[in-house]
Amino acid sequence: MTLTACPSLSPRKHQYPIDDHDLISKLPDELLQMILSKLSTEEAVRTSLLASRWEDVWKWRSHLVLDMNKVLDTTSYKDLRSVSFKLARSMTKAIKNHHRGHLESCIIHYDVLQCKNATLQSWIYTSTRLKHTKSLTLTNHIPGFLRGYKGTSYLRLIPDTFSHHSLTSLSLCGFCLRTPRAFSNCENLKTLKLLNMAISQTSDLSGVLAACTSLEVIVLQVSIFDQDGMLKIENNNLKFLQVTFPYVIDRIEVYATCLNVLDIRYIKCRRENFILAAPNIQVNENAWASDHGIHKPRLFYNVSSYLAQEEKNIWHELLRSEFYDMSRDGSLSVSVDITDPKEVEILKEVLLMWASNKMIELEIFFKNKKAPRDEGECSTNYMAHKNLLEDAKPFPNAAFRVYNVRLYNFDGSNEEEFAFASRLVTQKTVVRKMMIETSSFPPAKKLKVEAAVDKLMELPKGYKRLRIECF
Repeated sequence: MTLTACPSLSPRKHQYPIDDHDLISKLPDELLQMILSKLSTEEAVRTSLLASRWEDVWKWRSHLVLDMNKVLDTTSYKDLRSVSFKLARSMTKAIKNHHRGHLESCIIHYDVLQCKNATLQSWIYTSTRLKHTKSLTLTNHIPGFLRGYKGTSYLRLIPDTFSHHSLTSLSLCGFCLRTPRAFSNCENLKTLKLLNMAISQTSDLSGVLAACTSLEVIVLQVSIFDQDGMLKIENNNLKFLQVTFPYVIDRIEVYATCLNVLDIRYIKCRRENFILAAPNIQVNENAWASDHGIHKPRLFYNVSSYLAQEEKNIWHELLRSEFYDMSRDGSLSVSVDITDPKEVEILKEVLLMWASNKMIELEIFFKNKKAPRDEGECSTNYMAHKNLLEDAKPFPNAAFRVYNVRLYNFDGSNEEEFAFASRLVTQKTVVRKMMIETSSFPPAKKLKVEAAVDKLMELPKGYKRLRIECF
């Protein structure tokens, strides 16, 4: 029976002449590939010059990173163009010579002088259609003497450029987008990041997002030059949305029934023109520092115990990105079931993102649905409840500080919620003010909650000037 080689399987064993003293070259392919995986792509490619035994080893990497800026940054101006074209050809050759049937990821950092749009189109085609790349990142580096010229970074690509079924994650950085046509039929994309992007009209960005109907994660750092018009984000698969809009946008509408994380870094949009239809996200008027937008980072997070570990890791990495030392600043609004140990642990992780900065404001929305406790079972929920009541360690740690706290749906008769609020008061967590919302409760419940608030006021305060009041 004849076996046909398949690109997705391990490489075929070739016989190479190997010097008896070259012990490393005698290692099996799998070990050599593991060694090269610790090197950068450029370093791994250079090993092909060592001997014929090494010629094809690098070509079985599952991740390619092609960064030509390091070379161009040290190239003289008079040689820049010729070196750029040579590098572009080398990049094309590196992608095409890769032997694997697919790539997990391909990252390309290039200079606008390196190539025309046809070359970029070729890189995208080869990496997606031929190499079946799952995650593609394209970063456009603009030299200093060209930064003021927008024409250098216009993204002109043919329709359906990013529509191959293998491509699930796309990141574009440093481009000017003139038309959404490259994103047509992009039902394949699950993650889309548009970073340091410039777009003429809101309708173009709306068109891009409308074409990508399966998106679960969207990250937007976009300058939209025409403030007139409406940006519409409508996607019932969307779970994570992070936005930075430095220029004024007339109107923003978000419709996302599954949205659990909304990370607003900066937006200029009037409060009445920001429409959010996402049942899991609570946005109050106090999130707006003024009527003209949110000018300091504000994170809205609906904590869920059903969140998969891998998905949570991706979200939390994005939430820390672009901050100095990976430590967030700004405010947090969080919905949590304080009786669920998994949700409490996620809440702790989120709070610790403010590792070296004081949080401006913390809003906590206690969920009505409490974690179930099976009769006769010493459940982890019970242990979490016990630890929350008895643990003397500050939550989330001794260094965490927040200036102001607002508690919503606070149940004065719930021991876990009262214990949690007590720790915030006594352990130097809240610096200035804790406010408990009671105005929405019926009279009987309002009296019970206010009685619980009175007990909080009687506790020894970590900060003597801390004020506790109802609103």
